[in-house]
Amino acid sequence: MDNTLTHKTYKEYIDLRNDGKIVMYKRNDHNKKPKWNVRIKVPNTNGYVVKSTKTMDFNEGKRFSEDLYYELEGKVRRGEVLKSPKMSRVISEWKKELPLVWRDRKESYIQTTLGINRNHIEPYFKDMFVDQITEDSLVEYFNYKTLNMKPKPSSVTLRHQGTVLGNILRFSKRKGYITSIPNIPLPKLKQIPRPDFNSNEWKLLYTYMRKWVKEYENHFRIWRDRLYTQQMVLILGNSGVRVGELRNLRWIDIEEVFNIDGEKRISISVDGKTGFRNVICNSGVEVYLERIWNCRKKELGKDPQLTEYVFINNLTNKPITSFKGSWNSIMKGSGLQYDKDGNKRVPYSLRHTYVTMRLREGVNIYQLSNNIGSSVEMIENFYGKKRNKDPLNVSELTKSSTNKNPLKTKTNQLPWNKG
Repeated sequence: MDNTLTHKTYKEYIDLRNDGKIVMYKRNDHNKKPKWNVRIKVPNTNGYVVKSTKTMDFNEGKRFSEDLYYELEGKVRRGEVLKSPKMSRVISEWKKELPLVWRDRKESYIQTTLGINRNHIEPYFKDMFVDQITEDSLVEYFNYKTLNMKPKPSSVTLRHQGTVLGNILRFSKRKGYITSIPNIPLPKLKQIPRPDFNSNEWKLLYTYMRKWVKEYENHFRIWRDRLYTQQMVLILGNSGVRVGELRNLRWIDIEEVFNIDGEKRISISVDGKTGFRNVICNSGVEVYLERIWNCRKKELGKDPQLTEYVFINNLTNKPITSFKGSWNSIMKGSGLQYDKDGNKRVPYSLRHTYVTMRLREGVNIYQLSNNIGSSVEMIENFYGKKRNKDPLNVSELTKSSTNKNPLKTKTNQLPWNKG
């Protein structure tokens, strides 16, 4: 070994090929059991790759160094990045590209994604090299968040963070910074049945709203607010659209369609988190829309513009942003604020009511998933258990080919279900 070459930080310095491409050395400041290090220079690249061979044996270190050189040389030939960048650089590049790649996404969605990165992902990972992020380090991240976030994060919150992480890692692979994406150990969602209204509660709700609107028929401003809220509730419960989707509905987005019996139905075009889709509404929605049209026509003194929002604020000519106050008034007045399990009902409960009622009527689950813009899996997970209680399912699950005269209950009501 040629030890004639010296350096102030090197104890030993061996150029394996005498061309500076693979140089092994030990550090002067490592006196106890010093291990061999290697400095590699791959042709047509800038800088060096420096690594420890993790051995004090020269021959083992030599094999490691030569294997590493050929591995890195192969990377360069394949057009891959020689040295993986830090996450801070990757995230910076990802943020610049995101608005262009997601130009068809809503601006609010892009900003929410960037906010999750800014508040959670970047502060934790910024100093790590992207190729050092493994499944283990991702598990450590989720454990850290679970133990340190105040309040304690829900599974949904952690899954949102995991989604953003996955987006950044997919970007890293596309750029050649990593060769594979580590598994992201997302926490499982607890499948809690969504609060909805059963058929009796739904009848109580729309009956109460008639009285609630009529109370202020001589006070136009309040009557208008209540009328619009009433129609919004009825349409949400008969279409399954999300509140945000209905908020931006315009008259031009509404058209008539017909079923096989020639009966008229309403189709509305909405833009939601799953993109554009046409929603077929239950019978009766045409009546609810006509009430809003006539109210708006009366206050304008002419037909509304077709490009107007259906649920329009008559002072700003912009969509009504919230009907939370009116909703709480209806829930409190009707006594329907909570379901039997104590879950508070929110406007989203109307979407769940629509899904439950459609399933009860035997609607094809695939067609239903297209109509509401959710997956078949989600419908099965969150609504499947309720289907067993429906009369059609009860008949199907309890039918018998041997017992033609099953015992009948002697009383009309179960003893623990009176009143």
